[in-house]
Amino acid sequence: MTMQTNKIILAFILGLIVGGLLTHTVLGTSHADHHDNHPIADPNDDKYHVHADFHIVVHNTLVNLDEDMFQTTSAQELHPDAHLHDNNGDVKHIHAEGVTFASFLDSLGITLTDSCLTLDNEYCSGEIEEVLLFVNDEIFTQPISTYIPVDSDRILLRYGYYDPETIQPYLDAVPNDACYYSGTCPERGVAPAESCGLTCEL
Repeated sequence: MTMQTNKIILAFILGLIVGGLLTHTVLGTSHADHHDNHPIADPNDDKYHVHADFHIVVHNTLVNLDEDMFQTTSAQELHPDAHLHDNNGDVKHIHAEGVTFASFLDSLGITLTDSCLTLDNEYCSGEIEEVLLFVNDEIFTQPISTYIPVDSDRILLRYGYYDPETIQPYLDAVPNDACYYSGTCPERGVAPAESCGLTCEL
């Protein structure tokens, strides 16, 4: 086998390797699932415990979920894997993968379908007003009922007239505290003691 032939074979093999890596990178990025980029908060902890910030706004009014009836305590478990604590209605605690936002809301007595939000009344998407879900400042384009929050997601569920020019204040108002409770922004200090803190087993 000549040196020229060896060079051709080597170049061919390198081409296959580089091409394969590029294909994997491009396809992996374009088809990356929302969850693939958000591992559990502490990879050394075998118990899944992550957090997401969220607001629900109906006709420009924030839905208040701070009340006791929405909170999980030792005496009241509303959902086995996702809940609120310590009268903080803005941070969702999640203890299992695959829990949809709709399932969590259902445990609070709030029904969310792909086109309707039911609280005291039913609010459904129509020609003028609509139910929209924003995740990390972007409209969630898949069926709303399929959305599964992951660590540090910032969620806005809003019913009303959608105007791209005026939505930003509502997006900005969603808290950014999930990382604090997950321990992923240590520069902010240690999360406060809570009935279900970083070592929560509920």
